[in-house]
Order: sequence, then C-alpha cells, then structure tokens
Amino acid sequence: MAKSVRRVRPRPTDAYLANPHKGCCTFQRFNGDPLFDGMGWSEVGPTEFPPPVYDVAPGYLPATVAYCRWFWRAMEPEKGKYDFSMIDGALEACRHRGQTLAVRLMPHGSARQPQVPDWYAESCPMAVNRSKRVPFLAPVYDAPEYLEHWGGFIREFASRYDANPLLETIDIAYIGPWGEGAGQCSRQQCRRFAELWAEAFVHTPRLALIAGDQMREAIATGSGWRCDCFGDLRTPGSPETPRHLSWNHMFDCYPEAVVKAGATEAWKTAPVHFETCWVPMYWYKAGFDIDFIIQQGLKYHGTYFMPKSTALPEPWMDKLAAFCRRLGYRFVLRQATVDTDTDRPGGFRFRCWIENVGVAPIYRRYDFVLRLRQAGREALVPFEDVDVRNWLPGDVWLDKWIALPQGFAAGFVELSAGLVDPTTGEAKVSFAVKEQYSDRWVPLGHVEVP
Repeated sequence: MAKSVRRVRPRPTDAYLANPHKGCCTFQRFNGDPLFDGMGWSEVGPTEFPPPVYDVAPGYLPATVAYCRWFWRAMEPEKGKYDFSMIDGALEACRHRGQTLAVRLMPHGSARQPQVPDWYAESCPMAVNRSKRVPFLAPVYDAPEYLEHWGGFIREFASRYDANPLLETIDIAYIGPWGEGAGQCSRQQCRRFAELWAEAFVHTPRLALIAGDQMREAIATGSGWRCDCFGDLRTPGSPETPRHLSWNHMFDCYPEAVVKAGATEAWKTAPVHFETCWVPMYWYKAGFDIDFIIQQGLKYHGTYFMPKSTALPEPWMDKLAAFCRRLGYRFVLRQATVDTDTDRPGGFRFRCWIENVGVAPIYRRYDFVLRLRQAGREALVPFEDVDVRNWLPGDVWLDKWIALPQGFAAGFVELSAGLVDPTTGEAKVSFAVKEQYSDRWVPLGHVEVP
C-alpha cells in the first residue's frame, strides 16, 4: 500500500483583515467620509451621499459596517406614504464603500429633536414623557394605535429590505427618545413588539436595546443586544458618595441588565454591538481606564464597536485597533492535511484544524469550500454539512473524504480553501494567515492524480 501525506501549516497574522460583519463601525457616515468635528455627532441620519474624501478618515479605523439611524417622521411624513430614499442611498453607498448597513429606526427623539409624525400626534394617544431634563409629548407606548402604526411602519421597512444582503442588523427600538427605553411600557406590549420584529425580520439579525422588559422580551425571541453607553466610567460623585464609587453604566447597569434579561449566552447565536458613551476622546480626556473597558467588551463577546465617527485618541489607537481585531470572529487556518492512498483511488482524505481566535462566531452563512485547479480546469467542493455559524471561539476540526471531480488529468492539482458567499461563489471572508491569494483563497499545496 502506497500512501502520501501532505501537511500545510500557514503562518498566522495579526494584520487587519477587511472582513465583513464585525469590528469598528462608522456612524451616520461611510468609509472615506470626514469625521464629525470635535466630540459631537448627529442623531439625524444621512440623506445625501457625496463621494468619499479618504480611503480611511484620518484618526479613525477602517470599517466594514456603517451604522445609521433615522427618525420616523422623515420616512412616513404622511400616513401610509413612505420615503425610503435615504435607505436606498445608504445601501448604495455601502455597496461602493465595501460596507454593510446596520440600522436603527427611531420613533422620535428628545425634546429638541424630531418627534413622531404630525399625523400620528394629531390622531393618536400622546402623553408627557419626563425621562429627560426637558419634558415633551411622546406616544403612549402601550396604546394599540402605537403598535398598529409604528409596528406597521417596521413591517413595511422589513418587507422592502429584510432580504437585502447589505442590511447588517436592525435595532428593536420603540420606547423613549431614540428607542432607548426611557418610558413606560407594559411587559405584554414589549412582548408584542419583540414578536413583531421577529416575524418581520427573518434574515436580518435583530438587536435588543438594554432596557428592562424591552431587552428581556427581545432576547426571548432570539435577538442579540446592543448598548448605547459602552465605556461609561464617569463618576461625578456627591457629598454622600465619593467619585470613585458613584453610579455608572459599566458597573451598575450592564452586568445586571445582561444577566436579568437572560442574555449572557445570546452572543452564541446573535451579535452584540457596543456604541460608545460620549466618544473615546472624552474617555481619554476624563482619564478612563481603557484596558478595563476593552476587557469588558471582550468578556461580553462583542462583534461591533461604534465610536461615532469621531477622532480616536492617538495614544490609544493601537489598543483600539487590537480590540476591533478580536471582536467578532477571526479564523486562523492552523493546519491542513491531505492523505492519498493507492488502495482507495479517485480521491483524498482532507483534515483541517481551524481556530476561531475572536470572541464570537460569524452570524451569516458562508460555505467552507475547497478549490481544485489544473491548467484551465477548476472545480469547487463545498462542505455542505459544515455550518460556519457554529464556529464559536476555539477549535474547529474538519475531516472528510473528497472524491476528485471528473476532468482532471494525471499530475498535480492545486488545492486551496476559502470561505465563500453562497450567492456569489466568491470567497468573501479572509482567514487570518499570511499565505493568501489576492482573492482570499488560502493555498494548501496540491493533490496528485495518478
């Protein structure tokens, strides 16, 4: 019996990979757009999409996800008459800039920001919302009319965009300014809204906002989660409470909220998104502990980091870049072994060790595929029984007998591996290894055809 064993061990890399569905995000902006000035930002989503100015804006990190949010009144100014031109423009901008679009649809803002559409306020139950410093009129969140009209708007959006591969995630938002939970709503109504989002968005991952029943009921339907004050260590203090022991989100809100909502394991099947409290430059000037913030983000198995398209502190750039590299998935192809045996001609045994050195899985389907090439002949062999969405942090082991496709002549056949978009047939996810072709396939030596 003649047997041949060929082993390949690609070299891992710590370099940035422009992989989809993870890492740093732009905010109300897209790759190449100028950053917001100073430490401010806008809650009003973009409606114009000028060409990019940069490859990556100076002072920021590269991003394959754009996060944008828009107010209801801009998209349904008249009852039942929709204007989604800004969504279409944003998706087209993402397509050109190598990004996907994460979205929040907001029913209304705070007192000095856009409110619900006039037609809704004039005909449906409204009440004073005192959750912010300046009270304002807001919808009665428990009202059947609110479920009907805001819920109907969400369903309309989903009917148009849920199947679009460029739609990255959708936030589940319906209570309080920006949908972030500051308001009164019964648990029964929260359940209705959570179920509405789950029924409307079959393809797009859903994200619950950290806010009591709003989060709890969404997590129960299989959503992921996001927080909007990640990194908050500000402790103003008082005569009764020293500064270092005052309330803040990272100590007093998020650990409790995640546990009580039953969300500690949600990351295994749906993403976790961190929106910064203020911006990292504020953290830096306030003397926040960036190492603790990063450690907490990794502990929560985050996938996205959204620092609001504002300049990042130069002394922290390396740490923030390393943080974003670890967020989400990061697949290292450690070793591949090809065994051929003359007692079993016509194929080979393929074994492969892949390690996910990130902190979360990938939540979109890609196929692990072997590519065989010889002269002008090419064949793709997908591993149809392998679901890469199950590749949690840690080891993956593949072991499969591969029957050689017809048409290859005697001699050597080049072998490579890729993570392929099943709709386009293109390798779209790079392995974190140095040996890689420009089209993202990893060379694995060759197979000899007798």
